[in-house]
Amino acid sequence: MSEQAITLAMTEALWDELTRALDDKCEVAGVLSAQLVDHGDGEVTLLGRNLTWAPTDTYVDRFADGLALTSPGWVPAARTALAENSAVVFIHTHPHGHAVFSSRDDTVDAGLLRAVTGMAERANYAALVIAGTSKDPAVAARLYGRLTVTHGEPDSDPGSREPAMVDRFRIVGDRVRVLTRGPQSFADDIFDRQVLAFGRQGQATLADLHVGVVGAGGTGSAVAEQLSRLGVGRLTLIDDDVVTAATPTRGYGMSARDTGRAKATVLAEHIEQIGFGTKVTAVIGQVQDVQARRALARTDIVFSCVDGHGARLILNRWAFAHLAPVIDTAVLVGTEDGTVAGIDARVTWLAPGTACLLCRGRLDPALAYAEMLDPDERHRLAGEGYVRTAGTAQPAVISLTSLVSSLAVTETLMRLFGLADTTPSELLMRITDRDLRKNRLPPRQGCFCSDPNYSGRGFTQPHLDLMWP
Repeated sequence: MSEQAITLAMTEALWDELTRALDDKCEVAGVLSAQLVDHGDGEVTLLGRNLTWAPTDTYVDRFADGLALTSPGWVPAARTALAENSAVVFIHTHPHGHAVFSSRDDTVDAGLLRAVTGMAERANYAALVIAGTSKDPAVAARLYGRLTVTHGEPDSDPGSREPAMVDRFRIVGDRVRVLTRGPQSFADDIFDRQVLAFGRQGQATLADLHVGVVGAGGTGSAVAEQLSRLGVGRLTLIDDDVVTAATPTRGYGMSARDTGRAKATVLAEHIEQIGFGTKVTAVIGQVQDVQARRALARTDIVFSCVDGHGARLILNRWAFAHLAPVIDTAVLVGTEDGTVAGIDARVTWLAPGTACLLCRGRLDPALAYAEMLDPDERHRLAGEGYVRTAGTAQPAVISLTSLVSSLAVTETLMRLFGLADTTPSELLMRITDRDLRKNRLPPRQGCFCSDPNYSGRGFTQPHLDLMWP
């Protein structure tokens, strides 16, 4: 298999279940179904979904350093995964051992690969070993190349195909952790003060991160600037708007000379000029556009810095379907008779296990639907009373958008490095009262965010269960 950049993403609940299996003194095995997202350019993401452990009575032998399993121990789970168009990931443990594949593992995987590719055309097969102890786990995984077809005939021996090692593991829940196979390099002289705070491994983690920022205006530009100065390795900026005369009053990296240019392009140029080596991709379009969705699917973390309800509703579902946390930000300046009546800000952490924005009442589905329509169609339907019109522009001040962006980036650092209590999933600021509050609400029963089958579904159609254009 050719060299690839492969990420395996999973929920904290799944990671905890895998590591608990190390408490068994003997090896155990199971099958994980994973949605495979092929980004092209040699980049692949596996989204872990359902884990099925082999039933006790299907083991022939089980030792501290080996096991033998009958076909009923893994075939039913593999067939279920293939029926869902998911990859089959065979899992086994090395309790108190190392996260490496032995020669025996090589032989077993070759046989399982032949069997899996015989069950379904163009099946995907991967293997994962979890090792060490539940308190100090280690993990390794590899993905075997897809079944190739030549002149209408499949590989004569699919078991001979070479695997590619999984480079990164993303674990998502109240925290977000990114584990990498190899160390990431960074400039010691530039980030020496941050290394004192996060350690060398922490700075290396930042260098490996790929973060998406949706919305390149006041809040989004401040978020992107901070991320680049922190040393985040890759940024994807998504925005369909252009710089206006008023944008530079709150848009970082934007000047009056940029009027009429795409916000995402101007911000990307600014970040590149900072000179810290952050690789920036600017996508000019809406988050529901194909190009934007494909670009966002490569990211580990997403910041939602949008004004409307439509894009926010999409990102609300994205966090669960793509196993990439979304940090939703909002600032509201209330006015009465031309004077400020109150200033409120919000940072909400969206990830599997947390309540979504719909559960919290932070979204208006009717407005979201209206915002996603073509402007002419929205105007026509509004005139007929079928949809609500979009809201008017809201007050915006650079100190306020910068404040919420700093809180959002800091909250992400707290969760990335485990520096604070991650139980609360939302921060609320009543700025005029100098009041900061936190809360955690459970997912509402019946909502998509409480459905474990929604997690990790990726681009399964209809994407995000949304039927809009």
